[in-house]
Amino acid sequence: MKKVSSRKRDRFGRVLDSDPVYLIAALVLMALLVSFYAVLLVNMNAIDTKTEDLKEHPYAVTVAAGRSETLLMQVRTLDDRLAFARTPETIASVKSEFASIDQDLQQAIEVIERRHRGNPDKALALSSSYKEFLTQQEQLIAVSLSDASDEAVAEFLATAVDPRIDEMLELNNDIIDAASQSFDRLYTTVNDTRQDAIFTATVLMAAVMVSLVLFFMVIRRKNRQQEELQESLRRAVQSAQEASEAKSRFLSNVSHDIRTPLTAIMGLTDIAIEHADERDRVMESLEKVQLSSHHLLNLVNDVLDMSKIESGQIDLVSKPFDVRGVVETLGSIVRPQADSKHLTFSVTHVDVEDGLVLGDEMHVCQVLINLLGNAVKYTEPNGLVNFGVEEMEGDEREGFAAEHGISLLPSDRDGFEMRVRLIRFIVEDDGIGMSKEFMSRVFDPFEREDVPTRFSVEGTGLGMSIVKNLADLMGGTVQVQSERGRGSRFTLVLPFESCAGQACELRLEQSLEAESPAAVATEEPCTWPNVHVLLAEDNEIIGEIAEEIIMSTGATVERAWNGLEVVNLLEGAPEDRFDLIFMDIQMPGMDGLEAAQIVVERYRAAGHVRPPIIATTANAYEEDRQRAFDAGMDGFAVKPIGKGEVCHLFTTFVDEKSDE
Repeated sequence: MKKVSSRKRDRFGRVLDSDPVYLIAALVLMALLVSFYAVLLVNMNAIDTKTEDLKEHPYAVTVAAGRSETLLMQVRTLDDRLAFARTPETIASVKSEFASIDQDLQQAIEVIERRHRGNPDKALALSSSYKEFLTQQEQLIAVSLSDASDEAVAEFLATAVDPRIDEMLELNNDIIDAASQSFDRLYTTVNDTRQDAIFTATVLMAAVMVSLVLFFMVIRRKNRQQEELQESLRRAVQSAQEASEAKSRFLSNVSHDIRTPLTAIMGLTDIAIEHADERDRVMESLEKVQLSSHHLLNLVNDVLDMSKIESGQIDLVSKPFDVRGVVETLGSIVRPQADSKHLTFSVTHVDVEDGLVLGDEMHVCQVLINLLGNAVKYTEPNGLVNFGVEEMEGDEREGFAAEHGISLLPSDRDGFEMRVRLIRFIVEDDGIGMSKEFMSRVFDPFEREDVPTRFSVEGTGLGMSIVKNLADLMGGTVQVQSERGRGSRFTLVLPFESCAGQACELRLEQSLEAESPAAVATEEPCTWPNVHVLLAEDNEIIGEIAEEIIMSTGATVERAWNGLEVVNLLEGAPEDRFDLIFMDIQMPGMDGLEAAQIVVERYRAAGHVRPPIIATTANAYEEDRQRAFDAGMDGFAVKPIGKGEVCHLFTTFVDEKSDE
């Protein structure tokens, strides 16, 4: 049997659930019952009518005709006696017996004449013929009493009386045949009516049963939906309670984790102020302030990343990168942290001869940094952390892909055949490990396991959830093996596209060089003495920091406090007055979006070359980026903005402008 698609079942269910179905079902059921009753009455009336006809016509006529036939035969026998015996006694006996027969025969003929409807002319003819027969009967008696010879009497019987009796018998037989045909028609009518009644009753009963079944289905489905709704409400309440508890724990954790670096920043700032004349002490405090501020930024970024994942705002960008290069780069980033805890940190890449692949390098790095950071964080001093990468091949590759639903079919990209490679990243340590109970929820948001006091570390409990979600988005898997006191092993497997020929590999290498940050002249000193920047920022401290960073490159800065000041400064200004505009999106009065729209429109209307506008904001969501570009801005930078990003923006936009 073919299975009904879930879409059809859902559509049928929605039809059953609609309120009009109840009314329609009830009306149809009532209409069917009324129809059944009406048809039953019509059929019964037809049967009653035919039964009444049977009582009034065919039956009575048939009985009367049968009686008249018998009487006519008796009359014939009675009259034939006169041909053989004409004694006075015989004639008197014939007259007496005929008188008795005549009375019965006239009654029978009267019934036939009155009730026979099949052929009324026959009934009238029978009555008329009998009246003539009575005259002939009197003549027969008279001839019998006369002196006529026996031959004359016999001749009168043969020529007058017997033909008349034959005529009446023939008419009587016709009437009997007509009555019999009425019986046949009545039987046929009754039988047809019975069959019609049975058929109609069957159809109506089937319709009633179907209506009842549909009605019961509606009731049952309604009851089931009510039960499901109650169960859903129960689960929703439970989920809401669990979510509330999880968020409460999260807020508690975040409050603690944010207050910790904030407390450090405030305390170290006070220490630096109090020891302003001790340069070494001030530098030590500032370095710790910088470390705490970076940690605070990481906490905020984790929260924002999780929010983006939950709202589906993560976009994957497939670009060429070198897997081995990523591993080496991440190793160099993590190694100083490991060295500070006196950990043995090793990096290995096995069986990855060609590291050039297509994938989202940024999110791959984000996942691995989270895994490596946790490994270093939860490993005791003098412990071991190993970071490895290897390529899955052969049966292992095919078996893993089949088990996890990963397609290994090659694809076509720009005329080149791309094969799918499975790269396995392994991060393992001999740290404190985790319990089996916590392993089942290690990838859930806001989850953190209680650890010994000496390993108390900051974190939101979002890192592993971000790892799992990003791995899923990239089509891969992440698995964990751990034992309390023995360490942990995280295995990340990701699919990447890679070339199958030298020509394609060469093209990817060229793309990699074009995409690589090395293509940007970052190795050159970041000095821009001829650049003049317009900075729109309403926060005094943030503006002061931004001015200092920009001026550290040799550029000059002119400050505006809101969008209206930007519009006024640019009105009538020479085209080359500013090389770049940093525009804060949220400012009092006229915000950055409105100001950008006005500036873009004015420069377009005047036909002038406009300085690039870079949106600066603490909002890191994709819709904020899109709103900035929709307003006509050229770039987007998320606060806090460091010198490296400022130099990159100068290289990207100021050089492009000078090229024009």
